[in-house]
Amino acid sequence: MKSILEASQAIKDQIIEDRHNLHRRPEFGFDLPETAAYVQKRLAEMGIESQPCGGPIDPDLRKKFTFAGFPDMENSTGVVATIGKGEPCILLRADMDALPMQEAEGLVDFVSEKPGVAHMCGHDTHTAMLLGAAKLLKDREDELCGTVKLMFQTGEECGCGSKFMVEHGVLENPKVDAAFAIHIMSNEEKGVVGYTPGITSAAMDTFMIKIKGKGGHSSMPQDCVDPLMIINQLYTTLNLLSCREIDPRETVALTAGKCGGGTAANVIPDTADMQVAARTFNRDVTNHLVQRIPEIVDHTVKMWRGDYEIMPFHTPSTYTDADLCDELKPFISEIMGEDRVKVMPCMAGTEDFGYVTEQVPGMFAWLGVGSKDSAPMHNPNMFVDEEMLPYGSAIHANVAIEWLKKNQK
Repeated sequence: MKSILEASQAIKDQIIEDRHNLHRRPEFGFDLPETAAYVQKRLAEMGIESQPCGGPIDPDLRKKFTFAGFPDMENSTGVVATIGKGEPCILLRADMDALPMQEAEGLVDFVSEKPGVAHMCGHDTHTAMLLGAAKLLKDREDELCGTVKLMFQTGEECGCGSKFMVEHGVLENPKVDAAFAIHIMSNEEKGVVGYTPGITSAAMDTFMIKIKGKGGHSSMPQDCVDPLMIINQLYTTLNLLSCREIDPRETVALTAGKCGGGTAANVIPDTADMQVAARTFNRDVTNHLVQRIPEIVDHTVKMWRGDYEIMPFHTPSTYTDADLCDELKPFISEIMGEDRVKVMPCMAGTEDFGYVTEQVPGMFAWLGVGSKDSAPMHNPNMFVDEEMLPYGSAIHANVAIEWLKKNQK
């Protein structure tokens, strides 16, 4: 029988075709009906049964996301499937959602067919690589010393898609004993696999704030409550938090990525909007900011006679289990070569695989598919060297096969 990598290279065209099909029809958020249907169709063609894993979204959470500017999303349409049987069980995860952004014109010849929506974070490649791994594992199902569970996740870019799937039982029936995920990195050297034992990604706390003032003519500010002035004060004050209330030895990235309102120079508007994200690596620091940001919003807005609505979101850090890394590194090295698998600094970005690794030992790895000079993720020029995709499929499959063999019961 061919090696795992040889078998993966033999299905490279199919992996790339899956990526292209997903790339052309991107969907963002939790409700991904086309994407989920495509995944289930492809799994069925391999003889793999699959089930939806998700369901209706809580109305309060729907309200938060519509408040943040997302369309109303009624359902989460994750997909789960299993290959093999019995204990132990290892989960392999891929996220499926795209971003609400436009990719650069002429970048690829399989461009998104949906204006303003694009797979510029590589989730189309993640799904394609896991579909490739599903084929490899199904062809070797008789050799499996347990169960492989495939998790195709929605809403990673929303920060809590994996949370929905955990709540809907993705880690049960059969019970998951370990979990593994790969994320491509477009601006990392192709063929390098990185991982970080311990804290792998930042926690992120986002606050959506709507300031309510009293609009009017700009010549009569005394008769108005200016929400733009309030939001300016709030912007300045919040940016002092990390340098005045946090130990300088800690790392905090606090950004007001959206801030403003109004329509004309001579009109004081009724409302203004701000969206603030705080990324942290220390739980005590996280807790401090989660307490202080709403306090500062409350005091600042009321000081200037305004009112407000605030909606918080939380995504935990992803924690990579050091012992599991030691177990899985040799299986990754069998595919990539020992010198290509490296410990790297933790990501400043946030990854919601943390909802899984809060419950079971997990390893989160990233696969370089470009170079240091390439456009980064979430950039309209983000580009993927598709020659690396069979390597991702082979890593998934080899990790699952060998871990089950080592931990068979």
